[in-house]
Amino acid sequence: MSELDLTWPANADSQGPSLREVQRRQLMTQTVDGKTPAQVQELVRQLQEYQLELEQQNHELQRAQQEAQAARNRYESLYNEAPLGYVTLDAQGTICQLNPRVSRYFKTEPEHLLGRRFLVFVLENYRAAFQDFFQNTLASTTDANHTLKVQLQAADGTVFDARLDAVAVADAAGPLSCRLALADISALQQAIRQRREHQESLNRALTASQQGVWEWSFAGNQLRWDQRAQACFGRAHDPNPVPFEVLAQAVHPDDLPNVQAALYACVQRGAQLDLTHRVVWPDGSVHYVAAFGHVVTNDQGEPLCLSGLMRDVTARYAAEEELGHKNRLLEHILDNLPVILGRLTPEGQYVEMVGAGLRRVGVADNQLVGYTVFEAFPSLVEPTLRLLAGEQINFVGSAEHEGQQVYYQNYGYFDQQRQQGIFFAIDVTDTERAREKLRQERNFIRSLLDHSTDGILAFDQQGHITAWNQAMERFTGKPEALMLSQPLFEHVPFTPESVPGRVIQLLLSGEAKPRTHLSFALPDASQRHFDITAIPLPPPPESSGGGLLILRDVTELNRLQTAATQAQLRQQREVLRAVLTAQEEERRRISEALHNGIGQLLFAAKLNLEHQLHLAPGTSHKVLDLLNEAIRATRMVSFELTPIVLEDFGLQAALQKLTQHLPSSQFQLHHHFKGLDQPRPHLLDLAIYRIVQELLNNVLKHARTTEATLHVAHEDGEVYLSVEDNGVGFTPPAPNKLPKTLGLATIRNRVTLFGGTMQLESRPGQGTIVSIVLPVQSEYLAETTLPD
Repeated sequence: MSELDLTWPANADSQGPSLREVQRRQLMTQTVDGKTPAQVQELVRQLQEYQLELEQQNHELQRAQQEAQAARNRYESLYNEAPLGYVTLDAQGTICQLNPRVSRYFKTEPEHLLGRRFLVFVLENYRAAFQDFFQNTLASTTDANHTLKVQLQAADGTVFDARLDAVAVADAAGPLSCRLALADISALQQAIRQRREHQESLNRALTASQQGVWEWSFAGNQLRWDQRAQACFGRAHDPNPVPFEVLAQAVHPDDLPNVQAALYACVQRGAQLDLTHRVVWPDGSVHYVAAFGHVVTNDQGEPLCLSGLMRDVTARYAAEEELGHKNRLLEHILDNLPVILGRLTPEGQYVEMVGAGLRRVGVADNQLVGYTVFEAFPSLVEPTLRLLAGEQINFVGSAEHEGQQVYYQNYGYFDQQRQQGIFFAIDVTDTERAREKLRQERNFIRSLLDHSTDGILAFDQQGHITAWNQAMERFTGKPEALMLSQPLFEHVPFTPESVPGRVIQLLLSGEAKPRTHLSFALPDASQRHFDITAIPLPPPPESSGGGLLILRDVTELNRLQTAATQAQLRQQREVLRAVLTAQEEERRRISEALHNGIGQLLFAAKLNLEHQLHLAPGTSHKVLDLLNEAIRATRMVSFELTPIVLEDFGLQAALQKLTQHLPSSQFQLHHHFKGLDQPRPHLLDLAIYRIVQELLNNVLKHARTTEATLHVAHEDGEVYLSVEDNGVGFTPPAPNKLPKTLGLATIRNRVTLFGGTMQLESRPGQGTIVSIVLPVQSEYLAETTLPD
């Protein structure tokens, strides 16, 4: 600890008479013994004066030193015994001086503190704030006091709260320093924290209970209320007090008289305030508020204010109203529906039993109170024992009344709090009877399904199987038990992409149109064929329906129908063959008649005319020209009726001959023949010839074309035939409505007779293409020629 700097007061000489003046007055009353010169006497007098002055100064000096020492002792006592710690820090924050209180705060000796930076004793969280505080103190140009609250750590590790008051000191002969006054405020801070925690705990409790604090001061008629209290009135928080009329105006008009009466009783008679009333929020909504409070008085018993709590109980009132509504609803249910509500003691004795459901068994409300279940309904002994043992029960019970069974759906549980068994029963007699009837009908339907020769399955809207009869088991080899609830397409013998599969998907998507006669074949070696009828099922309420599939094995039926159809087709083809044969025979007869009859007569007439007119051969004559044209026409018709070239030289030569007879002046015909030298049945060659002949006639008569192309090729066991033109074209009719004027119907009949196919392509203004394919080897071909 450094020495204290105590100096003599600068005005010590001005205090009272000077020592010299005092000594002079004393010496003036004294004389020098003996006779001496005046100078000696004066010198002696001055010496005495100086001596006395020195003695007096010495005396005053001793007195001043004693006073200074006393002051120093008092200062040291105050400095060392002060309740605050005093610390002097240099510009680097190093401790230069301290009093014993500081060492006691830090629980160590002073020498362990001197020379150390004060910052090391400041907790980490406060060091930045202390640095700013210290620098601001040193930078202050005035004697302003700076204050900071920090937490410090003593030498033994204990932490205490401290308040620092600092002032900068600038010595004339020394560097700038900082003097700190340090006070331990741990107790104060602990009290503040406890108070804060208490306030926070109170706020949490008020928040959890949703209660607000309010206080009505009578002196200024001011209302102070917190945020929760203001929220009870639908107001935004305002920390400022408001006139009490603000609260009074928010009270519901119908409840205002009761509120005023309760406040009057509280203020005038000191009654406790316990009131629930309605308030109208600024948005117009009505809420319920519960207010509690009491009057606070002064020492003279005069009322100062009314203080208390308030809470928004709108939800509680709504819950009570809802509970009341449910109670009324339960009473209506018990009075008007076939239900029963009862309570039992742990011994099974009825405490209460009410409800309109008792009328079915002829019992009035609470008629069985005092009786036990075991006496009234022996059939309910077992479930009642389970109920009284604490088990929940849910079952359908029955009792006999007037010779008929009465059914109840029962539910019960044991109320541990009241130690009572609670049960609730619904009269389901009509439902059970309907269920029994439905069960019988279902068994009857099940019998019909199982004895049906058709496979029947049902499915729901999700595509899961709900029914699967025995015929389906035979068809698929899968039992019903494994099929129920299974995905439909995983077990039926067709795919979703098949025709039946697409129909089922339409039913699943909600289509209500039934579909019948959907055929498919099993993909196994059995080659069985089925017809399917798909019927949509009406959906149950609030759900979607599914469908019903009926599979009928039509393998044998199809075989018989196919055989009958084939027989009919054979018969039709035989008839058609006979017709064609008759036509060819008639054409041959007409051709021979034209050639051998009319043709010969025309030729004879020509020769006779030439002889009568004595005309040389080759001479032109109108009648001869007409006869020559008639002879050529007769030969042409005869050739068209009976293609002798076809029989003598084959199909290719006949077709070439046919194309040569076409008038080249009307259109240009290109023909391509390939493979026609291969052997074919004569009837097929004749049919090909007639088809080409008819197609070329159509081109000649109707196409109005400039160019046409004929292709006939025999390859790969088939004859490919096509005629194409660039004429006017037309819109092709349906195959069954081919116009007879074009000869297309006859052509199609010939193609059908020989098992071939025909394709007609045409558009107005874009020409026409007719393509025909005829098989060479056909069961309908006969290796016979036309009769001679």
